[in-house]
Amino acid sequence: MTDYMAQMLNELMGPQRNALPGEGSVIDFDHPDVCRDFLVGFCLAEAFRNTKNDLGFCPHPIHDEALKKRYQESSRFGRLGYEEKYFERLNRMHNEVRRKIEKNEARLVHTRADTHVSVEVYDKKKRDLIEKREMLGRRIEGLMEEAEIEGAQGNVAAAQTAVQKADELTKDREELKKEEEVLEQERQRAITMEDQLTAGNKQMQVCQVCGCFMLTNDAQSRIDDHLSGKLHIAYTRIKEQIDLMLKNKEEKRLQLEKERGRDRDDKDKKRDDRDRIDDRDRYRERDRDRKERGGRRDRSRDRDRRSYRRSRSREHDNRDRRGDRRDRSRSYDRRVGELYRAFYLYFLTALVSGDYLNKNLRTFSYS
Repeated sequence: MTDYMAQMLNELMGPQRNALPGEGSVIDFDHPDVCRDFLVGFCLAEAFRNTKNDLGFCPHPIHDEALKKRYQESSRFGRLGYEEKYFERLNRMHNEVRRKIEKNEARLVHTRADTHVSVEVYDKKKRDLIEKREMLGRRIEGLMEEAEIEGAQGNVAAAQTAVQKADELTKDREELKKEEEVLEQERQRAITMEDQLTAGNKQMQVCQVCGCFMLTNDAQSRIDDHLSGKLHIAYTRIKEQIDLMLKNKEEKRLQLEKERGRDRDDKDKKRDDRDRIDDRDRYRERDRDRKERGGRRDRSRDRDRRSYRRSRSREHDNRDRRGDRRDRSRSYDRRVGELYRAFYLYFLTALVSGDYLNKNLRTFSYS
C-alpha cells in the first residue's frame, strides 16, 4: 500500500517531490527513475492504465520528452541494451494477445460444433428407440398369433400366458413411445438452441488486434468505440512499435552490410594498389637486374675486347720482335757469311800468291 501511494504521489508531484527548494538535481536519461521503455518508444504501464489488462503503476515514474530526445541524440543511443529488453517485452505481450485471439476463435468454433453434436446424439437415441419399439411390436404380434393357435387347439392356459406376455410387451412399447416423444421434444429444443447459437455466433467475430469479441453487424458507433478504446489502441501501438523496430533493425543490417561492402572494396583497392606497387617494384628490380646484367655483359665484352686487343697486340709485338730477331739473325748470318766468303777468298788468294803468313793475313785480320 505504501508503494502504491508513493507511486501516485510521484505521478502527481514528480520524483523530486521531497527535494527542498533550490536543491533540484539534474537528471540524465540513465537515472534509475527514468522509464527505459519511454526512452525507446512508449511506456507499457501507461498504455494499459485503467484497462482490464492494467499493469499497475510504472516503477520508473519519470517520462520526460526532453530526456527521450537527449537519449536519442546521444552517442550512447542503442548501446545500453534498452532496445533489446523493450523489444522482448513488446514481443511477449504481442504473443500473449495472439494466443488470446486463437483461443477465442476456437471457442466460437467449439460452441457451434457442440450444438451440432447434441442434435446428432438425439437423432441416434431416437433411432435406437424406434428400433426397440419395432422389435417389441414384432414380438407382440408373434405372441398374439401363438395365443390364437393355442386357443384353437383348446390350450386355454397357454393362450392366456401368451396374451399376458403380449400385454406386458405392449406396456413396454408404450413406455418406449413416451420416451421417444420426450426425446423428440428435447431434440427440437436442441435444434432451436443450435439455430439461435449459430445465428448469434455468425454475428460474432474476434478482434484481430486485442482479441475481444465483436458483433459483426453491430452499430458503427459501437465499432468506433471499440476501435478507439484504450486496450485496442495499446495493442495497436505494440504491433506498430514492433514493426518499426524490425524495420530499423533491417535498415541497420543493410547499412552495416553496405559499410562492410565499402570496407571490402577499400581493402580490395588497397590490395590492388599494393599489388600494382609491388609489380612496379618487381618490374623496376627486374629492369635493374637486366641493366646490371647487361652492364656486366658489356663490361665483360669490353674486357674481352680489351683482352683480345691486348692479346692481338702482344701477338703483333711478338711477331714484330720475332721478325726483328729474324731480321737481325739474317743480317748477322749475312755478315758472317760475307766474312767467311771474304776470308775464304783471301785465303785462297794467299795460297796462290804464297804470302799467307805475312802482311796480307795480318791486314785481313785487322779489317
